[in-house]
Amino acid sequence: MPSLRFSMLLLFTALAGCSTMRIRTEYDPSAPFARYRTYAWIAAAPGPEQATPIRNPQIRARVVAALDREMAAKGLTRTSIEAGPDFLVSVLGWAKTRIDVTNYGYAYVPVYAYGPGPVRAVPVTQVRQYADGTLLLDFVDAKTMKLFWRGTASDTITTAEDVRRGIDEAASKLVAAYPPKPQ
Repeated sequence: MPSLRFSMLLLFTALAGCSTMRIRTEYDPSAPFARYRTYAWIAAAPGPEQATPIRNPQIRARVVAALDREMAAKGLTRTSIEAGPDFLVSVLGWAKTRIDVTNYGYAYVPVYAYGPGPVRAVPVTQVRQYADGTLLLDFVDAKTMKLFWRGTASDTITTAEDVRRGIDEAASKLVAAYPPKPQ
């Protein structure tokens, strides 16, 4: 179970109630976005350079399913590579574990737990471990093999529930940002 929990440290997610997810996009302004209607997933398996979570087949399947659902709602159709899609989709992810140490100064506590006595100042420190996760979504023109749109979703992950919620939120927000609004 620890390896599954570690692998759940996938990509980004909001804590219950408030989202801290950051979405960024880049795109080629000359790309013919209106003609991109069908897509296929790039079949390459994630390599060792990617974070353990995105290499986890269960997490990867959840990410792909969430993106497929959001792209279908946007009117995009998934096809096979052999069917000649308009564009190809790739997803990458990574997570970086961080430790946050906060020193709140001192608290004053009795020296003896049972009854009055002298008071002593003790340091109050909180240590919190979390992960910064990022999901990167690339759209590549199937004919020219040029990247025409990239979206990234980044967030802080503290629990497995954050990951589950975050995958759906990241998929929704990333696909909502496509196609880019005309300038």
